[in-house]
Amino acid sequence: MQRILSILLFLTIYITLCAQNLDNLPTEKRDSLLKAKSKEIILRYGPGYYREYKAPTIERIVVPPSETNPEGTNVGRAFYTIIYWYDKTKERLEEDFAAKVKIWADTGEPASVLFGCNYGYILDRKKTRDPKEQPPIPYVQSNWY
Repeated sequence: MQRILSILLFLTIYITLCAQNLDNLPTEKRDSLLKAKSKEIILRYGPGYYREYKAPTIERIVVPPSETNPEGTNVGRAFYTIIYWYDKTKERLEEDFAAKVKIWADTGEPASVLFGCNYGYILDRKKTRDPKEQPPIPYVQSNWY
């Protein structure tokens, strides 16, 4: 009986930690968590796009109401965008960034990842048609200079 209670306690703590509201964390801890989680996502889905050229930029955005979102899906919901930059004197990509990860503020779950080649994945499991893991996106430089 005690073993079952300790397992339930562990699961409760684990679920609470995994489903944190990022807005309630101190800025330094939140940013550290966002950087770690976004790095993990980039290394999983596009390892060739991970850069430590500059510190990543973190921005909080709220989903606005819009004409392109008539159902109002996620309107008013906040997410954090973590952008990883690259050295434009050494390489050229289609975008100004190497990778951009979006993480929901209320759950801490990843929403999407976009790479500098303009390919990416929607990571929100409710929105994907295929529950299988996606293969990593290969690194490709731009042909346009």
